[in-house]
Amino acid sequence: MTAGDANARLEGAFLKLVEEKPFAKITVNDIVKEAGVHRNTFYYHYQSIPAMLSEICRKMVAKMFIIYKDVQSPSDCILPLVRYSKEHKMAILHVFHSDARQILMDYVRQIGRFSIERYIDNVTKRTGISKHDKEIMTRFYTAGIVGVWTDWVEDNMESDSTEDFIRIGAILEKTTIEAFNLS
Repeated sequence: MTAGDANARLEGAFLKLVEEKPFAKITVNDIVKEAGVHRNTFYYHYQSIPAMLSEICRKMVAKMFIIYKDVQSPSDCILPLVRYSKEHKMAILHVFHSDARQILMDYVRQIGRFSIERYIDNVTKRTGISKHDKEIMTRFYTAGIVGVWTDWVEDNMESDSTEDFIRIGAILEKTTIEAFNLS
Protein backbone atom coordinates (compact mmCIF):
# COMPACT_ATOMS: atom_id res chain seq x y z
CA MET A 1 0.00 0.00 0.00
CA THR A 2 1.38 3.40 -0.97
CA ALA A 3 1.47 6.40 1.37
CA GLY A 4 -1.26 8.01 -0.75
CA ASP A 5 -3.45 4.91 -0.41
CA ALA A 6 -2.95 4.85 3.34
CA ASN A 7 -3.79 8.55 3.59
CA ALA A 8 -6.94 8.12 1.53
CA ARG A 9 -8.04 5.15 3.63
CA LEU A 10 -7.39 6.92 6.91
CA GLU A 11 -9.12 10.11 5.83
CA GLY A 12 -12.05 8.19 4.36
CA ALA A 13 -12.40 6.23 7.58
CA PHE A 14 -12.34 9.40 9.66
CA LEU A 15 -14.95 11.10 7.45
CA LYS A 16 -17.23 8.07 7.72
CA LEU A 17 -16.84 7.96 11.50
CA VAL A 18 -17.40 11.68 12.03
CA GLU A 19 -20.69 11.37 10.13
CA GLU A 20 -21.73 8.67 12.58
CA LYS A 21 -20.58 9.91 15.98
CA PRO A 22 -19.32 12.98 17.83
CA PHE A 23 -15.75 14.07 17.13
CA ALA A 24 -14.69 13.59 20.76
CA LYS A 25 -15.76 9.94 20.70
CA ILE A 26 -13.59 9.03 17.70
CA THR A 27 -10.34 7.32 18.61
CA VAL A 28 -7.25 6.45 16.62
CA ASN A 29 -8.20 2.80 17.12
CA ASP A 30 -11.61 3.48 15.55
CA ILE A 31 -9.98 5.13 12.54
CA VAL A 32 -7.36 2.45 11.91
CA LYS A 33 -9.89 -0.34 12.37
CA GLU A 34 -12.25 1.31 9.86
CA ALA A 35 -9.36 1.99 7.46
CA GLY A 36 -7.92 -1.52 7.80
CA VAL A 37 -4.42 -0.25 8.58
CA HIS A 38 -2.03 -0.52 11.49
CA ARG A 39 -2.03 2.06 14.27
CA ASN A 40 1.55 3.05 13.39
CA THR A 41 0.33 3.99 9.92
CA PHE A 42 -1.89 6.63 11.46
CA TYR A 43 0.98 8.15 13.43
CA TYR A 44 3.26 8.00 10.42
CA HIS A 45 0.85 10.38 8.62
CA TYR A 46 -0.67 12.43 11.45
CA GLN A 47 0.29 13.58 14.92
CA SER A 48 -3.27 13.47 16.20
CA ILE A 49 -6.91 13.34 15.18
CA PRO A 50 -7.17 17.18 15.18
CA ALA A 51 -4.08 17.28 12.93
CA MET A 52 -5.83 14.85 10.59
CA LEU A 53 -8.96 17.03 10.60
CA SER A 54 -6.85 20.06 9.78
CA GLU A 55 -5.23 18.26 6.84
CA ILE A 56 -8.60 17.08 5.52
CA CYS A 57 -9.97 20.63 5.77
CA ARG A 58 -6.86 22.05 4.08
CA LYS A 59 -7.35 19.67 1.14
CA MET A 60 -11.04 20.52 0.84
CA VAL A 61 -10.32 24.24 0.90
CA ALA A 62 -7.64 23.82 -1.78
CA LYS A 63 -10.21 21.98 -3.93
CA MET A 64 -12.79 24.72 -3.39
CA PHE A 65 -10.22 27.36 -4.32
CA ILE A 66 -9.73 25.66 -7.68
CA ILE A 67 -13.39 24.97 -8.36
CA TYR A 68 -14.71 28.37 -7.24
CA LYS A 69 -11.96 30.73 -8.37
CA ASP A 70 -14.22 32.58 -10.83
CA VAL A 71 -16.72 34.10 -8.41
CA GLN A 72 -19.24 36.35 -10.16
CA SER A 73 -21.71 36.99 -7.33
CA PRO A 74 -21.77 36.94 -3.54
CA SER A 75 -24.02 33.86 -3.71
CA ASP A 76 -21.15 32.06 -5.44
CA CYS A 77 -19.12 32.79 -2.32
CA ILE A 78 -21.32 30.97 0.16
CA LEU A 79 -23.50 28.47 -1.69
CA PRO A 80 -20.71 25.88 -2.25
CA LEU A 81 -20.06 25.87 1.51
CA VAL A 82 -23.78 25.63 2.26
CA ARG A 83 -24.18 22.73 -0.18
CA TYR A 84 -21.19 20.91 1.30
CA SER A 85 -22.49 21.53 4.82
CA LYS A 86 -25.91 20.13 3.95
CA GLU A 87 -24.41 17.06 2.26
CA HIS A 88 -22.24 16.38 5.33
CA LYS A 89 -24.55 17.76 7.99
CA MET A 90 -23.70 15.35 10.79
CA ALA A 91 -19.96 15.62 10.24
CA ILE A 92 -20.13 19.42 10.28
CA LEU A 93 -22.29 19.41 13.41
CA HIS A 94 -20.08 16.87 15.18
CA VAL A 95 -16.95 18.93 14.55
CA PHE A 96 -18.70 22.27 15.16
CA HIS A 97 -19.92 21.12 18.58
CA SER A 98 -16.51 19.81 19.66
CA ASP A 99 -13.16 21.07 20.87
CA ALA A 100 -12.06 20.99 17.21
CA ARG A 101 -14.54 23.75 16.27
CA GLN A 102 -11.74 26.30 15.81
CA ILE A 103 -10.10 24.13 13.14
CA LEU A 104 -13.34 24.06 11.16
CA MET A 105 -13.98 27.78 11.64
CA ASP A 106 -10.48 28.72 10.46
CA TYR A 107 -11.06 26.91 7.19
CA VAL A 108 -14.60 28.27 6.79
CA ARG A 109 -13.13 31.78 7.14
CA GLN A 110 -10.49 30.93 4.52
CA ILE A 111 -13.19 29.79 2.09
CA GLY A 112 -15.27 32.90 2.79
CA ARG A 113 -12.35 35.28 2.45
CA PHE A 114 -10.98 33.67 -0.70
CA SER A 115 -14.32 33.73 -2.47
CA ILE A 116 -15.19 37.26 -1.35
CA GLU A 117 -11.76 38.49 -2.52
CA ARG A 118 -12.37 36.89 -5.93
CA TYR A 119 -15.82 38.49 -6.12
CA ILE A 120 -14.60 41.97 -5.13
CA ASP A 121 -11.69 41.67 -7.58
CA ASN A 122 -14.01 40.56 -10.38
CA VAL A 123 -16.52 43.38 -9.94
CA THR A 124 -13.95 46.13 -9.40
CA LYS A 125 -11.19 45.16 -11.84
CA ARG A 126 -11.84 48.08 -14.19
CA THR A 127 -12.33 50.72 -11.53
CA GLY A 128 -10.07 52.92 -9.50
CA ILE A 129 -11.12 51.37 -6.21
CA SER A 130 -8.31 51.55 -3.67
CA LYS A 131 -6.75 48.42 -2.25
CA HIS A 132 -7.72 49.68 1.20
CA ASP A 133 -11.42 49.94 0.26
CA LYS A 134 -11.34 46.47 -1.27
CA GLU A 135 -9.82 45.12 1.94
CA ILE A 136 -12.47 46.80 4.10
CA MET A 137 -15.29 45.34 2.00
CA THR A 138 -13.63 41.92 1.91
CA ARG A 139 -13.35 41.81 5.70
CA PHE A 140 -16.92 43.06 6.14
CA TYR A 141 -18.49 40.61 3.69
CA THR A 142 -16.40 37.71 4.95
CA ALA A 143 -17.47 38.37 8.53
CA GLY A 144 -21.10 38.61 7.45
CA ILE A 145 -21.12 35.44 5.38
CA VAL A 146 -19.21 33.43 7.97
CA GLY A 147 -21.44 34.83 10.71
CA VAL A 148 -24.65 33.85 8.94
CA TRP A 149 -23.25 30.38 8.18
CA THR A 150 -22.20 30.02 11.85
CA ASP A 151 -25.66 31.03 13.10
CA TRP A 152 -27.23 28.49 10.74
CA VAL A 153 -24.94 25.72 11.99
CA GLU A 154 -25.54 26.73 15.63
CA ASP A 155 -29.25 26.23 14.88
CA ASN A 156 -28.30 22.68 13.78
CA MET A 157 -28.98 23.54 10.12
CA GLU A 158 -32.68 23.10 10.83
CA SER A 159 -33.86 25.37 8.02
CA ASP A 160 -33.22 24.99 4.32
CA SER A 161 -31.28 28.20 4.14
CA THR A 162 -30.36 28.14 0.45
CA GLU A 163 -32.91 30.83 -0.42
CA ASP A 164 -31.75 32.96 2.52
CA PHE A 165 -28.15 32.74 1.34
CA ILE A 166 -29.18 33.59 -2.22
CA ARG A 167 -31.06 36.64 -0.87
CA ILE A 168 -28.05 37.68 1.23
CA GLY A 169 -25.93 37.37 -1.91
CA ALA A 170 -28.31 39.62 -3.85
CA ILE A 171 -28.22 42.23 -1.09
CA LEU A 172 -24.42 42.12 -0.94
CA GLU A 173 -24.23 42.46 -4.71
CA LYS A 174 -26.47 45.53 -4.65
CA THR A 175 -24.52 47.13 -1.79
CA THR A 176 -21.23 46.41 -3.57
CA ILE A 177 -22.45 48.15 -6.69
CA GLU A 178 -23.66 51.12 -4.64
CA ALA A 179 -20.59 51.26 -2.39
CA PHE A 180 -18.19 51.26 -5.31
CA ASN A 181 -20.48 53.30 -7.55
CA LEU A 182 -20.37 50.62 -10.26
CA SER A 183 -23.79 51.15 -11.82
